[in-house]
Amino acid sequence: MGWKDAVLHTLQRGASASYGLRGTPFDPETAFHPPRGRYATAHYGLMLPNLPAPLNFLDVIAVIGQPRITLWRNDHLVETTDADTANLLIGSAVRFPGQFRGYRVGRDLELAPDASVIRFGDDFELSGTHPHFTVAYRNPEFELDLRVHATDKISHFAKLRGGLYDHWSLLCTYEGTVVFGGRTIELSGLNTLEYARGVAVPLPFTFFTYHVINIDDTTQVLMTEVRGPFGLPVQQAVYVRSLTDHGGTYENNFALDIHRLEPTARETPNGLSMRLAQEFTWSVDDTNGNALIEIHGTGNDDYVYGMAGGYVGSYWYTGRFRGKAVTGTGYIEYIGTR
Repeated sequence: MGWKDAVLHTLQRGASASYGLRGTPFDPETAFHPPRGRYATAHYGLMLPNLPAPLNFLDVIAVIGQPRITLWRNDHLVETTDADTANLLIGSAVRFPGQFRGYRVGRDLELAPDASVIRFGDDFELSGTHPHFTVAYRNPEFELDLRVHATDKISHFAKLRGGLYDHWSLLCTYEGTVVFGGRTIELSGLNTLEYARGVAVPLPFTFFTYHVINIDDTTQVLMTEVRGPFGLPVQQAVYVRSLTDHGGTYENNFALDIHRLEPTARETPNGLSMRLAQEFTWSVDDTNGNALIEIHGTGNDDYVYGMAGGYVGSYWYTGRFRGKAVTGTGYIEYIGTR
């Protein structure tokens, strides 16, 4: 580990308590509530990578209460106040009207205090308690029904000191159906269930990317990079977990190299301009200094807006994980231009 890694890791551990939670099982008492008290924003997410074409991927991204972080905001949806504004994305390479839209919290949403029911009008419902959840989405052109079974394998992305921001991800299995274009597709596999809560603090993030790949039927790898002002790294980490192993967090010699961006910048509804990655490589070493994973990705040209203030999509990848060749379709979130 070089001195730059050492400095970054020291700063990260000073800012976030998430590192002390690595390898610990999920506590069912962990916060999962909608916005309340000092927490102005809550995020619920489910990500399903490695799906057959034409889906490529599926995700549910529900944000309740608009955050103060520019990369995560959707100013154009605010009719009354930030607290009264929610947004929902059902992400997929299959496009349909209403895939991303805004809601009024007081008018459109039903929110159980313990999050056992999160309902967006007649469109969407996430219901249940750990470890079993159901997901239902209804659109004239796209329907989704999932049964999600959460494990106790948790990855803590952030637990900022002072309770400013928490963000974690559970490894899950799922089965269900998608209906579109007169077709019904049966789905099953590994997915994530994610939750975040934050206070109304304008954290100065300038770039964010997050990836999910399923190595096989039991093993999942997550990668995230967050950058702040002047492109300085805030977080660079790879998380590995499986159905039988709590796994670990790996940061040594982290690298994300963007080889090719889209030729034309995209203009978001909020006036941000960003060029999205089309070809890239990411890698990290294990704790012994050996190569843990190296992924070479090529975008599937299926980015869709609505990952907060940015985009989600998928990519075809080849690479190596713990010395073995791997291929598949990965899930990507991308906000900003790196």
